[in-house]
Amino acid sequence: MNLWKRRNPEKWAERRRKALAALGLYLDDLLLVSGGVCLVAAAALRWGAAAGLATAGGFLILFSVLTARAGRR
Repeated sequence: MNLWKRRNPEKWAERRRKALAALGLYLDDLLLVSGGVCLVAAAALRWGAAAGLATAGGFLILFSVLTARAGRR
Protein backbone atom coordinates (compact mmCIF):
# COMPACT_ATOMS: atom_id res chain seq x y z
CA MET A 1 0.00 0.00 0.00
CA ASN A 2 1.43 3.34 -1.08
CA LEU A 3 0.63 5.98 1.54
CA TRP A 4 2.09 8.80 -0.57
CA LYS A 5 -0.24 8.28 -3.50
CA ARG A 6 -2.82 11.02 -3.82
CA ARG A 7 -6.29 9.69 -4.31
CA ASN A 8 -7.87 12.94 -5.49
CA PRO A 9 -5.39 15.42 -7.05
CA GLU A 10 -8.14 17.95 -7.85
CA LYS A 11 -9.09 18.14 -4.18
CA TRP A 12 -5.48 18.78 -3.17
CA ALA A 13 -5.08 21.41 -5.90
CA GLU A 14 -8.18 23.24 -4.63
CA ARG A 15 -6.91 23.14 -1.04
CA ARG A 16 -3.51 24.43 -2.15
CA ARG A 17 -5.13 27.27 -4.11
CA LYS A 18 -7.24 28.32 -1.09
CA ALA A 19 -4.24 28.15 1.25
CA LEU A 20 -2.12 30.30 -1.07
CA ALA A 21 -4.93 32.84 -1.39
CA ALA A 22 -5.24 33.08 2.39
CA LEU A 23 -1.47 33.42 2.77
CA GLY A 24 -1.40 36.17 0.15
CA LEU A 25 -4.15 38.06 1.95
CA TYR A 26 -2.33 37.71 5.28
CA LEU A 27 0.94 38.96 3.81
CA ASP A 28 -0.86 41.86 2.14
CA ASP A 29 -2.38 42.93 5.47
CA LEU A 30 0.95 42.51 7.23
CA LEU A 31 2.62 44.78 4.69
CA LEU A 32 -0.07 47.43 5.14
CA VAL A 33 0.24 47.36 8.93
CA SER A 34 4.04 47.52 8.74
CA GLY A 35 3.82 50.54 6.46
CA GLY A 36 1.49 52.25 8.93
CA VAL A 37 3.86 51.59 11.81
CA CYS A 38 6.72 53.14 9.86
CA LEU A 39 4.64 56.23 9.04
CA VAL A 40 3.57 56.68 12.65
CA ALA A 41 7.14 56.29 13.92
CA ALA A 42 8.45 58.78 11.35
CA ALA A 43 5.79 61.35 12.22
CA ALA A 44 6.45 60.95 15.94
CA LEU A 45 10.18 61.37 15.48
CA ARG A 46 9.89 64.38 13.19
CA TRP A 47 6.96 66.34 14.66
CA GLY A 48 6.32 64.85 18.09
CA ALA A 49 3.83 62.62 19.86
CA ALA A 50 0.73 64.53 18.76
CA ALA A 51 1.58 64.10 15.09
CA GLY A 52 2.35 60.43 15.69
CA LEU A 53 -1.03 59.87 17.32
CA ALA A 54 -2.81 61.76 14.54
CA THR A 55 -1.05 59.65 11.95
CA ALA A 56 -1.97 56.48 13.82
CA GLY A 57 -5.62 57.54 13.97
CA GLY A 58 -5.70 58.32 10.27
CA PHE A 59 -4.04 55.03 9.44
CA LEU A 60 -6.52 53.07 11.59
CA ILE A 61 -9.45 54.75 9.86
CA LEU A 62 -7.96 53.94 6.45
CA PHE A 63 -7.30 50.33 7.46
CA SER A 64 -10.85 49.90 8.76
CA VAL A 65 -12.28 51.21 5.47
CA LEU A 66 -10.07 48.87 3.45
CA THR A 67 -11.00 45.92 5.67
CA ALA A 68 -14.71 46.69 5.31
CA ARG A 69 -14.39 46.89 1.54
CA ALA A 70 -12.50 43.60 1.41
CA GLY A 71 -15.20 41.92 3.49
CA ARG A 72 -17.88 42.78 0.94
CA ARG A 73 -16.21 40.76 -1.83
